[in-house]
Amino acid sequence: MEYGTENRANTGQGKAADFNLKEFILRYIKYLPWVILSGGIGAAVAFITLRYTPKTFRAKGQMILKSDPSIATGDDKFNSLFAMDEGPNLRNEMIILRSKGFVQKVVDKLGLQTEYLGLGNVKSTLLYKNNPLRLEIVSRKDSAAVGFKISILDDKRFLLNDDEKPVYFGQPIDNGSGVFVIHLLKTELSSEEKDFQINWYPLEIAAEIYLGGIEILQPNEYAKILEVAYSSTDKVLAADFVNAIMAEYARSNVEDKQQIAKNTIKFINERLDSVQSELSSVEGSMQRFLEHNKGLPLESQSEYYSNSMQQFEEKTNEVEVQKRILAWLKNYILNEDSRYSTVPVNLGIEEPTLTQSITEYNSLQLKRAAMLKTATPLNPLVIELTTGVDKLRNDMLSALNSINASYDITLNEINKSYQRTLSQAVSVPGKARNQLNIERQQKIKEELFLLLLSKKEEFAISSAGILPGSSVLEYATDRAKLVNPIPTSVYIKYILFGLALPVGIIALIELLNDKVNSRSEIERNTSVPIAGEISRSSNPSPLLVTSQNRSFITEQFRTVRSNINYFSISAKKPVILVTSSMSGEGKSFISTNIAAAYALAGKKTILLEFDIRKPKIASNLGITSRVGLSSFLVADKDPDDLVLKVPNAENLYMLPCGVLPPNPAELLLLPSMDKLFDWAKLNFEVIIVDSAPVGLVSDAISLGRYADMTLYIVRQSYTFKKMLELVEANYQSKKLPNMGLVINDVKAAGGYGYGYGYGYGYGYGGQRLEYFEVEKSKPWWQFWKK
Repeated sequence: MEYGTENRANTGQGKAADFNLKEFILRYIKYLPWVILSGGIGAAVAFITLRYTPKTFRAKGQMILKSDPSIATGDDKFNSLFAMDEGPNLRNEMIILRSKGFVQKVVDKLGLQTEYLGLGNVKSTLLYKNNPLRLEIVSRKDSAAVGFKISILDDKRFLLNDDEKPVYFGQPIDNGSGVFVIHLLKTELSSEEKDFQINWYPLEIAAEIYLGGIEILQPNEYAKILEVAYSSTDKVLAADFVNAIMAEYARSNVEDKQQIAKNTIKFINERLDSVQSELSSVEGSMQRFLEHNKGLPLESQSEYYSNSMQQFEEKTNEVEVQKRILAWLKNYILNEDSRYSTVPVNLGIEEPTLTQSITEYNSLQLKRAAMLKTATPLNPLVIELTTGVDKLRNDMLSALNSINASYDITLNEINKSYQRTLSQAVSVPGKARNQLNIERQQKIKEELFLLLLSKKEEFAISSAGILPGSSVLEYATDRAKLVNPIPTSVYIKYILFGLALPVGIIALIELLNDKVNSRSEIERNTSVPIAGEISRSSNPSPLLVTSQNRSFITEQFRTVRSNINYFSISAKKPVILVTSSMSGEGKSFISTNIAAAYALAGKKTILLEFDIRKPKIASNLGITSRVGLSSFLVADKDPDDLVLKVPNAENLYMLPCGVLPPNPAELLLLPSMDKLFDWAKLNFEVIIVDSAPVGLVSDAISLGRYADMTLYIVRQSYTFKKMLELVEANYQSKKLPNMGLVINDVKAAGGYGYGYGYGYGYGYGGQRLEYFEVEKSKPWWQFWKK
């Protein structure tokens, strides 16, 4: 298999290759000391942090919130009316426990408005119960926070706020905000317990300070249990604060229930007075109603009115009958046919005067009738009787009129009485409705009054045994848990940060790096086969491949020479074009030493310096000549006269550029170019053509038609990654024949490709023999230059 075919196959596989762990390790192993150093610095910073950071402890306790009400009666509706049938809402209670007003009560109970700190060289220590000082507030002029720095001199004196004048313990201090007194509680103090800071805060500010350390959690969503935690630099303070919160919550709960009981009983008493007054008013209305109705029940009144109306109707009928009899009797008396007839008696008219008149009238009529039987109407006795009858007739008519008038009066009175009775009878349903309404109100007021009385007694009995709505399941103790700083966490955090910092910087450098750094990058981004790799050399000589040089880089050029044979195996006298993407990639250096490698192999080799825009080879080799390729192409001089022998290199010749032409691109298109290469193939076995960078000008493309293969130079950490797209494009378009890549300036340290950091040699008899001459290493102090 040809080298080019095999390499192309391998390159194609490289594009799809997975992550190469070995390559990754070799590439970045050089940064390991910096990573370790940074991790060590992180560990040192963690140690310092732990040494000077105040330790924070977290104490916790648990309490259960009771669902059943402690104050209630047997009436569910009454309990619901006063909102005593609902259990606690845990979300609301959690907010209450962290409210500023509630925390103020806890702070005030524990006396935390005054803060005592022990001052050290680096950090301050919170003093809770073991503080040797006590601040007494005699009077305050404002509510601003105040602070005192105390430096104890002895058991009687101290310096206040760095003043030079001592102040005695127990002496009043007026600082403009008020009058204060500082007391010394214990006289035996160590040498380190000399400097203290006393801070006094208003209750609102103190509550805000302590509010930040409170945590209220619900450990189980199905249980009405709350976990109360507090973090502080003092274990005892943390435990006391948690227990004070739970105690204050229970006390506040009892106070709330007592206030509810007090307000409820007050409300019941007020309602009792109001209901009693309303009940008295209703009973008075009932009394007035009965008095108005003469104490008779409405049923009796209805019967009485009915009987009275019936009696009135009967009387009316009786009077009307008598009036009709009177009218008949009057008509009878006035009738001429019955003028001298007797008048009927016992007609039902109970009037003595009329009856007596009728009796006398009938008696005279009978006497007259008897006398007319024996005497004539003109008989004086008959005339006298007739006169008496007429007189009685007139008297009877007058009596009848009087009686009729009296009957009219009687009938009118009866009718009035009937109408009054009828009106009263009609008002009975209304009275019944009013009575029913009064009775209903009376009944309601009585029931409400009795209910309130009973509830007052029940509530008084229930409120006598009020219990808190919570109970403590677990009290906080001074065995608080350390929460900050946690040594393991701090060390891990700072060490990881120390390790991550250089890694991040390296990653950032890699991210921002747009240069080719490894062989794998080339293989992933282009399918051009790689002809060889040339390591970095500290030797400043442009010609390294010599018969006396046994360095590793010399062997690399020999390897490239061997690989070239696979690219141009059919050419007996190969023409090798050397180009690159940009200036500075080592094209001239590679051209010179590849030519030298062929010359060492006994091949008569010529080096054509066709980088006529920026020639370097001749000057690098110390050759100065005003004639060269430009002289041949323009002036048609004999090339044999222009060829120069390269010093210290057998079989190696070169044709320098000569005078720089004004039109290099057109110069390469002259017909004499064909003559030049015909002459070169006739006189030399290997022709090396050093051309201009193909990424800048088109010279290399023009020279490609004369070449059998192309060596394309890519320089590590110099060639841009974007240039690999140009390399691939030229390879795919076949503008340059048989392209092969040479990777130049490969660092000898591990991490590039498969690494060149190992040595070549073998040992025998305790003596180590190297395959190549090893370059002297730089002094160790030059490491810092890098």
